[in-house]
Amino acid sequence: MANYLELKAQAEALAAQAEEARLEELQVVLDEVRARVTEYGLTVEQVFGAGASSNVVEEAAVAEHHSPDPAPAVKTSLNPAAAWPFPSGSRP
Repeated sequence: MANYLELKAQAEALAAQAEEARLEELQVVLDEVRARVTEYGLTVEQVFGAGASSNVVEEAAVAEHHSPDPAPAVKTSLNPAAAWPFPSGSRP
């Protein structure tokens, strides 16, 4: 059985391969999206919703590299400072 360091190295290698594949596919996806947007004359608001700025594509690219916002905190033994998941906010 592989030890921790070997498994960690394998995980890092797989992460690098996944990023390479994503980057290789990215241009194809962008070309397809741009072609459809042009073909149908779509606006930023139609694609991303009302109130979307012209920088929404850049914002989406930045957000893609950040982890999503965590789910609302629920009180557990690992997170005792959070609120209880009951309407009153207190323990039943």
